[in-house]
Amino acid sequence: MRKRFDTKVYWWLGHVIDLIHMPIVIGLVVWGAARFSGELYVSIVVVTVILQIGLMGCPFMALTGLLKRLHDPSYVNHWSFTVWLYRKHGPLVGIPVFLFFVAIGLALRIFFFS
Repeated sequence: MRKRFDTKVYWWLGHVIDLIHMPIVIGLVVWGAARFSGELYVSIVVVTVILQIGLMGCPFMALTGLLKRLHDPSYVNHWSFTVWLYRKHGPLVGIPVFLFFVAIGLALRIFFFS
């Protein structure tokens, strides 16, 4: 008789990645900005953010969705708050979302480099 593999580890691993990936990303961006100032670093961060906004998702969100589906095949990955806004209010909501991220970027620039 075969023993069934407990898939709860996938469910919990997905939640752990959800909780820790944003602080790690923010830490890496701040560390990288302090260590590698210049056009190349800024270009890498900008391209990464543009791809994530354009694709409306993050590779870590895709990974957590995959892990959670391994435990519960009926799990639906909701991606992000931004995707929810686009689905609920249409594509014009992209304008205030863009302005929000620009404002945060400018505020961080003023805070860190003033």
